[in-house]
Amino acid sequence: MNNIFDFSKILLLLTQKTEALYQSAAAYVESMPNNKLLAVTMFLISIILFFILIFVWYLKSIANKIREQNRREQEIMQGIDTRLDRKIPDDFDELTAESEEVAKSKDIDAEKAFDFDWNREMRFSATDKIRSGEAFQYRFKPQKLEQLFGLIVDLLERGVDEPKISQTIMHKNQHLNSEDEVIQTITAIKFFIYMCLSGRFKKIDTDKILPQENAAIFHIAKGDCSLALVLLEALIDNNIAKIKGISDNEEKERKWCETSNCATIFGTLASFTNKDLAAAAFELAIELNPRNVTAWGRIGDMYTQKERFDDAVWAYSNVLNLADEGIYTQQIANANKMLAVLYTEKGQRQKADILAQKSRQYYDNIGINTPLTERENKIVYIIESTENDKMEEIVDKLFTKTDNQTLGYV
Repeated sequence: MNNIFDFSKILLLLTQKTEALYQSAAAYVESMPNNKLLAVTMFLISIILFFILIFVWYLKSIANKIREQNRREQEIMQGIDTRLDRKIPDDFDELTAESEEVAKSKDIDAEKAFDFDWNREMRFSATDKIRSGEAFQYRFKPQKLEQLFGLIVDLLERGVDEPKISQTIMHKNQHLNSEDEVIQTITAIKFFIYMCLSGRFKKIDTDKILPQENAAIFHIAKGDCSLALVLLEALIDNNIAKIKGISDNEEKERKWCETSNCATIFGTLASFTNKDLAAAAFELAIELNPRNVTAWGRIGDMYTQKERFDDAVWAYSNVLNLADEGIYTQQIANANKMLAVLYTEKGQRQKADILAQKSRQYYDNIGINTPLTERENKIVYIIESTENDKMEEIVDKLFTKTDNQTLGYV
């Protein structure tokens, strides 16, 4: 009861104080001259209107952002649809069911059952090139390149040639990455697997505990290159230490070039998680072998992404100056393409058009931008449907081969 009584007293006191304050303010206002009172009133009204305008502007900006976001979402939905544009053939379910039975069989490979013939000579024309998302036979959400590492490993184990793998990955990726990034990534994974199979990492002289090669490949297939980078870094360091003791200049030059190539592979695999580390690896590759055309092209890509455009032009120009057209056609095509973009931004359109045309001719010839056929889409679907469950088996198959014919090395 005492607490209630005290609270009532406080409330009564506050009421009295408020009333006194109100009376004082009223008396002060009544004592003010009319002109001064009018000025104060106008000032207060102006402040209120000012805050009202700010609030209205804030609401309008939020509404504009919402409209812009909705517009972009509509554009994305129009350009990328998760539905199939065409009706799936009636025999597709039968084909899938048959593939599952084949996958369960240990004596028959799926590619034999369905006559996989992806090593055939490819013939493409410029008219086959994909001009827009509408040209895809199936429209689906693009997949990031690192999400397709497992498919790359699987196709390499099956003996599929690199141009067809590049075409398949680009079809699934739908130009989230450039042609050069797709090709270089496939080459990097292929070369790393080759080094594992040839025992390169077993020759490393180090006290460190290194990852197992099969574990590194398995992690790559899951989109994680960290174990591969550990092995490559150890190999690069070991090679550099050994090269210092080689007296034969020809042998020393060969080792420098080999180590430079390893640094280039390291940079390509590192580029998906750490651009700075990748750039440093490409710079090391060039330092070890200044004529490493691939490293010059890759560091040009890094400079472009960092908006160091003058450095990028310099790097791509070195590609064109150093590259043998009969050997480094892919690197030349990428340099032409990227220089065309940079020259266009500088207003040199005539020069840019010539370089862009040269680049298009190369990509048209290898068919990387050609959509997969309906049958090939089915084959890729079958492969992907069992890929995750069979990845350990796929990696084991790589190491049980009697030679490296599967990867195209002899």
